Amino acid sequence: MRRFVGVAVAAMASLSALGGTAAARPAPAEVDTCKSVDLGIAFGRTGGAAGTVYREVLFTNRGPATCVLRGFPGVSYVDAGRNQVGAAAVRVGERGPLLTLPHGATVTSDVGFAQVDNFDPDVCRKTPVWGIKVFPPDETAPLYLPMTDQYGCAGDVSPFGNQLTVTSVRA
Repeated sequence: MRRFVGVAVAAMASLSALGGTAAARPAPAEVDTCKSVDLGIAFGRTGGAAGTVYREVLFTNRGPATCVLRGFPGVSYVDAGRNQVGAAAVRVGERGPLLTLPHGATVTSDVGFAQVDNFDPDVCRKTPVWGIKVFPPDETAPLYLPMTDQYGCAGDVSPFGNQLTVTSVRA
């Protein structure tokens, strides 16, 4: 398991090294946390290692004012009715610094999508998903990203690994 974690961390570092489009910088104390209503989200670059595909999730400040983000987004698979499928993403790494996003700036989080066929089918209960539900850090209003031909595990695979992982937002 330790070797797998090392490979996964290396893959995320490799994906991170590809760079983001962020213009984020340290935050002044008086700036508010970015709200879901003011954020656009999209998928960015893709990479992979050890049975997991890593995709960047990009958060862009579309609001009129500068805002800040820090920490981990909440990520889970959802079906076509926007109901959660299986467990939410497990956090990987450190929380990271407070990032300031002026209008138009983008920050990134890496999400790992384990290949569900690698789990025991009786435990996994492979289920088609519509996409992912994403809660920006410190937010309770979700945003959604559709995916095509994606499956999640409706069962509890946590004793064997995680179907989803997520890193803290970064510039």
